[in-house]
Amino acid sequence: MSMTQVAFLRMADIPSKTQIEQTIQGLGYDFKILGDSENITEVDGLSCSINGHETFFETYFDQPTEITNDCEWIKPSITNQDLAISFVWGADFAAGACIGLISIALIDSGQALIYYLDDEMKYSREMLIADTPQFLNELEKEKENRATSLNEQKPTKNGETYEKSFWDKLKDLFK
Repeated sequence: MSMTQVAFLRMADIPSKTQIEQTIQGLGYDFKILGDSENITEVDGLSCSINGHETFFETYFDQPTEITNDCEWIKPSITNQDLAISFVWGADFAAGACIGLISIALIDSGQALIYYLDDEMKYSREMLIADTPQFLNELEKEKENRATSLNEQKPTKNGETYEKSFWDKLKDLFK
């Protein structure tokens, strides 16, 4: 399942990669847009790192009417915005956090209007700030669950158990 969040703003108000990073880092996150281009409109997707977790999501740049023709509920809010940036991602909490933070930077630099199309919802800056820790908490839970699943329970001679490490599993392959 893919999710789509759209930012409507004026093309002249799009911040550079460096400006986006500085805004997000100013919010207290270890954030980077990976890649060399300073202009985010020159790429078809963004690779980012949030607190050490790398992710990728698609980006599309369209005229606002390309989006609002299918979303009548947005039309009344669009006035002088000449660009729609669609962020599309799957079940990836790091991507969700990065998209929310980039959306905050777009609001701060260009008064962007942010919409989550799947739920027909308009996001405020405050809502995006509140969602980010939730994405990051889920990301940490996911990381912990992966680490736990890599370790199996292995009985010892005295009947107690210990977690079987990756290296123990690897050794078992070569027995």
